[in-house]
Amino acid sequence: MSDGIIAEATYVCTNCGHEHNLKQDEIIFEAESGSERGMGEENHYAAYVDLPCDNCDQEIHLTFEVWEYPTGIVNYTNHKASGAEILDVDFSIYHRPPTPEEESDDNSRVLGAAAGGAIFGASVGGPFGAILGGIIGGLIGDSVKKGGKGNG
Repeated sequence: MSDGIIAEATYVCTNCGHEHNLKQDEIIFEAESGSERGMGEENHYAAYVDLPCDNCDQEIHLTFEVWEYPTGIVNYTNHKASGAEILDVDFSIYHRPPTPEEESDDNSRVLGAAAGGAIFGASVGGPFGAILGGIIGGLIGDSVKKGGKGNG
């Protein structure tokens, strides 16, 4: 599961024609369901926005849905409106920056991968193997760190 879904939307009131914009902090998604599939988790998120038109006070009800599958990919979206017509919606997967503790854990993983590679390399190819194994282990550990694997 990602850290969440963010969206921005533009819609128009069906009563008076006034155009509105919703920013990311005005559309709050909640995880509705999830299941395991062939390529990993599929997660369904939904956001419900109920507010009056700020021009004519008509009640407006908006529903936004996003299916994330596989993890980190917006696979399918849907939106519905009552009292308005949705003109445009932009959905994105949100990834929060790592906390200092997570960043420290990631750095430890890189060092651990480098050390493991050096030990393996030394056992197979002596001093030259240790150097080569350490470099390869460090590169693999850094690649995992940058790819966000192993966090959690």
